[in-house]
Amino acid sequence: MGDLAPLLDLGAPAIYGGALIFLRLVTCLLMMPELGPGYMPMRSRIALAIAITIAIDAGLGLVTVPVPDHIGTLFYHLTREVLLGAALGFAVRLVNATVQMAGDLVGLSMGLSLSTFFDQSAGEMPLAMGRLFALVASLLFFSLGGHLVVVGALFEHFAHYPVGLTEIVIPSLESLASATQHVVETAVLLAAPVVVVSLVLNVAMGFVMRVVPSMNLFNIGIGILLTGGFLALALQGDALVIFLGHELEALPERMSTLAGGR
Repeated sequence: MGDLAPLLDLGAPAIYGGALIFLRLVTCLLMMPELGPGYMPMRSRIALAIAITIAIDAGLGLVTVPVPDHIGTLFYHLTREVLLGAALGFAVRLVNATVQMAGDLVGLSMGLSLSTFFDQSAGEMPLAMGRLFALVASLLFFSLGGHLVVVGALFEHFAHYPVGLTEIVIPSLESLASATQHVVETAVLLAAPVVVVSLVLNVAMGFVMRVVPSMNLFNIGIGILLTGGFLALALQGDALVIFLGHELEALPERMSTLAGGR
């Protein structure tokens, strides 16, 4: 056992460095909606995080971090990696949240989510159209190579913000506000065609009911809204693909901004 002590002392910094890389990666994967709970088993997420950890660690030249002697320093290292991983995953999650918000607006304007909207027992469950938009966005995300963009951005982030440091850079309030503003504005723009069509149809039906009070348009109003809404969705099918393409181009910078404070 005494002969193995020098080898263990030599390999401990490499093992500790790899463990810190793994911690940041697995936290990032847990925050991503496509790989979060309910979408991917925990064992698969851990296996994926281990595989990416080995690849990034080898690409960076086998990261070595001295094992801290003080428990406070160890806790600080672990907390730093968890916070950075959560920020990286949150940046990726914003892409899916934007599309889901657009779907919620579309569902409300078309009358597809009235029962969920007025049912207080539904809690925080997303609306049906929002879940559909989020699922389509997730499939397009992987189809357009978004997973490769995320892995590349993670590698660059580890190169600029290596593990084992005692410095935590908090993103500015301006960057957080800018990211939130971008999500809301883009969601409204994606849902705008359906919202405008639904508004015009509602105004037209209201005008008809005022002119002919005896006519009851409630029975056919939902069908008219659904027909107009789905026609508007069919005409804007390429908008979602174009949006995700632009988001993937800006994703590495946004991940660096939210997880590095620049």
